Amino acid sequence: MAGHSILYLGRGEFAADYLSELETLPYCAMLTRSASLKVPDDAPSVVDMVLFEAGPAIAQSGQSIAELIGSFDRHPVIALTTKEREHRGIAAVRAGAQAYICIDDVTVESQETIFEHAVQRHRLQHRLSDTDVTVLSILRNINDGVIVVDKQGHVLDINPAARSILGLGPRMQPDTSWEQTFCCIDGNGDNYRNSALLPLVRARNGEKFANQVAIYRVPEQVDTLLSINGQGLYDGKRELIGGVITFRDITDQTRRNNELQKLAQYDELTNLPNRSLFIEQLARAMGRSQRKGAPLAVLFIDLDRFKSVNDTLGHDIGDALLKKVAGRLRKNLRIGDLSGRWGGDEFVVCLEDFGDSNNAAAAAQKLLLVLSEKYEIGSSEVYTTPSIGIAMYPESGEAAERLVKAADLAMYEAKKRGGGRFQYYSEALNAQLAQREELEVGLRHALVRDEFVLHYQPRIDLATGRLIGLEALLRWQHPRFGLLPPSRFLPILESSGLIHSAGEWVINTACRQLAAWQRQFELPDLSLAINVSQQQLMHQRLVSTVHEALQNTAIDPGCIELEIGNGDIVRKRTTELATLKGLRDLGVRISLDHFGTREVSFESLDNGYIDSFVLDRSLIADIEENDSHQRIIRAAIAMAQGLDIEVAAEGVETLTQLDFLRSCNCDLAQGFLISKPIQPEKVSAMLRSEIAGTRLLARGMP
Repeated sequence: MAGHSILYLGRGEFAADYLSELETLPYCAMLTRSASLKVPDDAPSVVDMVLFEAGPAIAQSGQSIAELIGSFDRHPVIALTTKEREHRGIAAVRAGAQAYICIDDVTVESQETIFEHAVQRHRLQHRLSDTDVTVLSILRNINDGVIVVDKQGHVLDINPAARSILGLGPRMQPDTSWEQTFCCIDGNGDNYRNSALLPLVRARNGEKFANQVAIYRVPEQVDTLLSINGQGLYDGKRELIGGVITFRDITDQTRRNNELQKLAQYDELTNLPNRSLFIEQLARAMGRSQRKGAPLAVLFIDLDRFKSVNDTLGHDIGDALLKKVAGRLRKNLRIGDLSGRWGGDEFVVCLEDFGDSNNAAAAAQKLLLVLSEKYEIGSSEVYTTPSIGIAMYPESGEAAERLVKAADLAMYEAKKRGGGRFQYYSEALNAQLAQREELEVGLRHALVRDEFVLHYQPRIDLATGRLIGLEALLRWQHPRFGLLPPSRFLPILESSGLIHSAGEWVINTACRQLAAWQRQFELPDLSLAINVSQQQLMHQRLVSTVHEALQNTAIDPGCIELEIGNGDIVRKRTTELATLKGLRDLGVRISLDHFGTREVSFESLDNGYIDSFVLDRSLIADIEENDSHQRIIRAAIAMAQGLDIEVAAEGVETLTQLDFLRSCNCDLAQGFLISKPIQPEKVSAMLRSEIAGTRLLARGMP
């Protein structure tokens, strides 16, 4: 900043020390003093800036502060005061001074900034027309915030209302970088990616705009939402010299509007989206589904016999029940799924990205269970069941309203069939559902009707070729569909809760059969692998079942191997680990099934629970040409040997696969090359041959 010729008007003793220091600074080329409040006769011909004492002397001179400042219209004017009487400086600025300085509370750096600001502000004001000066004077005193910037982005004026709204002190003067941080966040809470969209930049570039909503954010201060208007600032020749913005605080107004909007879009009782908002959300979800080619389903839920709850227990209990139903919906849906209250005792759900259409049925089944559980409301126990209709997009409708209507119709079909169930709108899916229901009904009677059977797949020792064990595999001899593999009915067993009784039958039957073979053929070391599901692991009744089976058959616990999915042990749920510990205490072996198809950690293998794992058949299938699978198998077996864990391979179908597994020192193998799963009587024949010295591989597949 170049040195200025400065004129000081006022009592010498008031600012004596300040003025003496000022004379030593580089931006003061000459300092002229005058005790009177006017330009002295011996003043230099060039005056760049006027400093004056803001105090009682002005009133004593018979003129107002505005008149005094107006008399120096050709020069930037700065008022001098003290920190104790800072209000005098603020009043001087409001009367037309370009700035003020508290002489007992100013640094050299801040003083230089104030001088530069005063010069720039005076220069801009002098380029404005009289009309513009009047307008700015009026804006300075309105209740809206006003900020004036020059073409380079220097903030030249901030009116009192703006300082109040933004929480800026009277002496706070932003630097040139401020325009890049002022309201740099849009109304949605995102940073503006293009600086040309910033309010102060738009204004100084001559752009006229209105109602730009942006957020003013500073540390340790609550965000302020502003509605901003702006336009360019022009001189008398219509040349752009800067910009001006006006703004108001709309934080409270926006909050109130949002609250009113929420009241208009959300159900007052349950706080779920109401009908109109749900339709809006569903339409957007259908758009996402179409773009991604992903499935979408709408569930329409109606509470069975809800009217009787209102009639017998009262509407207060009925309302409380609806709120609890809404709470269970929120708790049991995935993040991203939508739910809403359609009206009365009707609710709607939108499911996205759920994979196969059968998974929509699984979600409906889950909601059937959780919404049918007992509700404790005050001192009352309330029971209700839902009827659920399912409509798939786009098969059941390509508009949001049409999809909900389809689900509604499907719900009525479910209600006609007795309620407490779900129904698809699609005929094809209903056919699948009907078959599933037939299987589920059949499964509930399969044990009583003695329709379950066990087949056994032999497992050999790769080092000797001897048959040393078998895997028990459940089959269902269905009276209409014939012999069904587990893939057809196991998911139904698990979702219906029948897995526990079926699993107990498998354990008891397999243990009795193993004991019979061990005694008949004098093979006390013959082992048997039995699959257990995650649901079985979550209940201590599995430990009791195995304990009773061992006691009833008197077989060595070490001959029983329970196979679990390797993901189950990784989860480390307390209940599952307690079950595993109980099983290990009985002495049975624990094996990880399908090893290599899911994530598993070293910690899971080295925790004292795992005795063996079974390499998944997908790793074995293409082992002849898949180098990656070869490396995985070698690494897995090497790791198992280091942890003293036995390794079995399933799905062995060729001699090449068998030879590779032998070369890796794999312990056990099973597969069609050795034998397919067979009935117990064929196993007995195989064991006779084994005793006679005829190896399975030598005889070929039975």
